[in-house]
Amino acid sequence: MSQVTVFLALVFSIVIAIFAVQNTTAVDVQFLTLRAQSVAVSVLVLVSAALGALAMLLLGVAREVGLRWRHRAVAQQLKSANARVAELEASQPKLPTAPAPAASAPAEAPRTT
Repeated sequence: MSQVTVFLALVFSIVIAIFAVQNTTAVDVQFLTLRAQSVAVSVLVLVSAALGALAMLLLGVAREVGLRWRHRAVAQQLKSANARVAELEASQPKLPTAPAPAASAPAEAPRTT
């Protein structure tokens, strides 16, 4: 699966690069209170793609950290449950073991007269 992801990322990067190279027109950009004049569209595309990749990276890291915390909590619960099981098993009285049943004599074959 990771090879497919790398391949798709590579294809997406190539498509973005081709789009950026074909669109070199200068434009004025305004975002909230920021203004930039005569910025090439290709630069805007590349910056947007980089910011999108950064956002996805941060979301992925946050998810990974959450999963590790959850894994650690579950591992701690399992450890405490195993300790409780061992404690309960140790507190149970030992039941006497029944002697093994003696081997029964082989049944005689019916006699024919």
